[in-house]
Amino acid sequence: MSSYNSAIMSLLKLGAGNAKLADTILTFSTPAGHTCPGAKHCHVISDKVTGKLTKSANLLYDCYAARMEARYPNVRKARWHNKDLIDSLTLIDLTDLMIISINKHKAYKKAEMLRWFVSGDCDSVKLRDAIFNTSRELNHLIHYSYTKNLPLFLDIKKPENYRLTASIGGRYDRLINPVDFPRSARVVRSKEEAAKLNLPIDKKDDLAYGPIDQPFALLYH
Repeated sequence: MSSYNSAIMSLLKLGAGNAKLADTILTFSTPAGHTCPGAKHCHVISDKVTGKLTKSANLLYDCYAARMEARYPNVRKARWHNKDLIDSLTLIDLTDLMIISINKHKAYKKAEMLRWFVSGDCDSVKLRDAIFNTSRELNHLIHYSYTKNLPLFLDIKKPENYRLTASIGGRYDRLINPVDFPRSARVVRSKEEAAKLNLPIDKKDDLAYGPIDQPFALLYH
């Protein structure tokens, strides 16, 4: 057992559902852009204190998550709360904190899935391993995420209940291959563009958490 004591440290901030996701899906976020080392065409950051947005010179798609942080200070505060806790803990303590935080969430009993990184991305080996440890421990849930930080997931065995989607449009697109990343997502601006690419459009994350590994499209909004 670790030395982590939930009585003296805050839990991680989690959500449950949103306009796109069902309320049976727990959600976890970190600050957009600040935790996205693989981002390129969508790289936008919101200042931790002021919320002011800074946009990448390569920007093709505005980051919705960063816009929400700029608009809502409480959202920004919650995501930085998570990052600060992650940075302060060891792998063992972080794993324990994740499990405790999920178990204590008010929507846990009806939860069927957990989406990691509605905002942000997995940006360290420690964080990746803590999430994988948590997925194996809470194996009655389907855990899933998108990532542009592809080097972190090369030649890595994922938990059986973890579904990872490579998000196209980042710095490491060249690393996408059918062995490490059989599931991938591409942002499109219209249904017609998706049809030309022969890609189904994922509207509710069904293709991200579903059992079939396949490429799909996300409609830009």
